[in-house]
Amino acid sequence: MKHPILKIEEISPELYEVSDLRFERVWERTLWLFDLEATGLDTDRERVTQIAGMAMRGGELIESSAFEQYVALPAGVEIPKVVQELTGISAQTLAGAPPFRQAWARHLAAAAGADLWIGQSVFEFDVPLLFAEFARHGMPAELPSVLDSVVIATHLLGPPPAGERWSTSRLLARFQVDTTGLRRHDALHDVKILGRILAPMLRQLREERGDRLDIPAGKPLAIRRHPPVHSAG
Repeated sequence: MKHPILKIEEISPELYEVSDLRFERVWERTLWLFDLEATGLDTDRERVTQIAGMAMRGGELIESSAFEQYVALPAGVEIPKVVQELTGISAQTLAGAPPFRQAWARHLAAAAGADLWIGQSVFEFDVPLLFAEFARHGMPAELPSVLDSVVIATHLLGPPPAGERWSTSRLLARFQVDTTGLRRHDALHDVKILGRILAPMLRQLREERGDRLDIPAGKPLAIRRHPPVHSAG
């Protein structure tokens, strides 16, 4: 994928680098936080089951903008029991949901007007998963300007301890975020959790970095990631 606002380069299964990023006046922009759930973690093979998003501006989530859409699976595609237990999504949950093409169109309409999309670990999971879905459905391989919150965290906080990464759990602990009433691995709840993580990060970015994300071409930022998951066979 050619990212619209930065350069990204795979270094190893555990590491990638970003550069050529300059995004200013972050605090006053309309940000679209988004998340996906799927049938599993293999981004080459799994299918999207839930899409959610919500706008954020000035460090505040705009609840009235909340979007949530379940996605019908093609015939013969099942959700493994362990994934059903993790996400709470089953075949019954998806009954009557639209197929991916229609669900994605609704999401794009809901996010219209946002200056930047942000998701947690989206460069590792959501973006490659989406591109696999686009290819299957004969859709244009296009996304709006999108940024990973792990990139923002690494830029702002520096690298985490050796061998670790800025996972959701680590960021929740770092900023002492209260997630009462929210359930992990539900796409809309994960968007709200991301909003609670981003709020203190964006305040810190405004106070310490002049309210801009600036990663020059000659100074790439190394991002530690989970090794990719691929099914056998």
